[in-house]
Amino acid sequence: MGGPSQGSARRRRGRRPRVRRWRAERRARERSWRRKDSLPIVSSSFLPDAVRVAVVGGGPVGLLLAAELSSRGVDCVVLERDAGVPRVSRALVLHSRTLEFFDMRGIADYFLADGHPYRHYPLGTTGSEAPFSGLDSPFPYALALPQHRTHHLLEKHALESGATLARGVEVTDMRGDDEGVELSVRHAGAQRRIRAAYVAGCDGAHSTVRRLAGISAHRTVHPYDVLSVDARIDAGPPQPWSHWGRDGMVLLLPFGDGRWRLVLYPHRQCTTGSAPGAADDTGPAEELLRRITGRDLTLSDVEWISHYRCEHRHATRYRHHRVVLAGDAAHVHPPTGGQGLNTGIADAMSLGWRLAAAATDPAHDRLLDTYAEERRRSACRVMRLTGAMLHFNATPAPWGHALRVAGLGVARLPPVRRRLAAALAGLPGSGASTGTRVRSGARAPDLPLLPTPSSPHHRLFEALRTGHHVRLLPARGIPVPQAPTPTLPLLAVQTAESVRTDAYRQAHVVRPDGHFL
Repeated sequence: MGGPSQGSARRRRGRRPRVRRWRAERRARERSWRRKDSLPIVSSSFLPDAVRVAVVGGGPVGLLLAAELSSRGVDCVVLERDAGVPRVSRALVLHSRTLEFFDMRGIADYFLADGHPYRHYPLGTTGSEAPFSGLDSPFPYALALPQHRTHHLLEKHALESGATLARGVEVTDMRGDDEGVELSVRHAGAQRRIRAAYVAGCDGAHSTVRRLAGISAHRTVHPYDVLSVDARIDAGPPQPWSHWGRDGMVLLLPFGDGRWRLVLYPHRQCTTGSAPGAADDTGPAEELLRRITGRDLTLSDVEWISHYRCEHRHATRYRHHRVVLAGDAAHVHPPTGGQGLNTGIADAMSLGWRLAAAATDPAHDRLLDTYAEERRRSACRVMRLTGAMLHFNATPAPWGHALRVAGLGVARLPPVRRRLAAALAGLPGSGASTGTRVRSGARAPDLPLLPTPSSPHHRLFEALRTGHHVRLLPARGIPVPQAPTPTLPLLAVQTAESVRTDAYRQAHVVRPDGHFL
């Protein structure tokens, strides 16, 4: 008496096989997430009639933005037109600042486990590399990781944060009013309407959201041919290198598994007619590679060949009423320096907490204006950098060759190399680690913290994983003047005794995206 009945025991025994099956299925799913050749394709027939934020575009930028929103309790849906994830790896390099962003959300280790580190960025000749090893960052390197793997990991992060991802959904119309935006979408052959308080356009260079919102974009197409090839090649140690010649320039970036990406800038007319994604005629690429390097290098197992012309495209504004733009929908620039995806990730981090605050409380709507101003300025800086690098690499005129010879001589100077490495890594204007003041909007370094009962964090980036603003208090004394107090959630932490620079004798507030308020 008092023990379980025979019936309940039988029911428990009947449940055990189901529990074991569920656990086995879960382990299989976890293994599939870790497999490099396995991509999650989430298809949802459920589309909400109303949502606080609709993120249009399910690429890395849209997925990270959705994770930022969902982790803050904002219901959002990601609307992606394509039914699957392309295997072509357009973006390859994740820079230091991007890895810092991932560390602030506790997901950096997943990327590091799959990626291949680069110690430097090549500038054309031996001795003129921009070294990443001296960067003031927990990640003093760049990371080679194919875009489909970055996409895979960010999709997992978004889904675990609670975001809804709907593939095969195309936005066909958009109408806004003072209260929100109504999207017309096509899904499984049927038309639907979704009401959203805000819409985030993360849908690429040919953004439908940008067009429907009536936001124009300035476009400049540069008169330079570029040939990009992903293939296996016996090119030496797996670190980036480049070479100049009278016939052009070649940049070689290793994947870390025997595959390389070759980016060729011919200084004569490129004869290949290959369309993007076509792995067919490698003859022109091999011939140009031999002429530039003087080495008999053969391409094998070619996965991708793309012949294109670089362009700049910049939206005239990043916000129009309740529509905001991020990533390639807002700015497109040449791939020189591997800046495109990294700039979009920074957009998502800067927009996420602001958009979540605005969607929760209309009083915070003005934060979206500060996003638009700040990120537009940042994109202009990146465009100037990538444009200068493109002209330096690709200008075929005789004066261009003379400019390169002189430029490479200057690039051998250590201060120039360090400054260029920081700019490429996304770390210019770092916080005042040695100075006496901190600029508003500057990057906050990963300061060591003194763990307390209310805040057990050992590093600033760990504290930022809460998603809140963080108040940095000095290790000793009373902070004067007092740091500004945001109206959003705030976590107070104390810097460690080892932080002795004058700048941190005052109190400072760090935003959720790792910049000083």
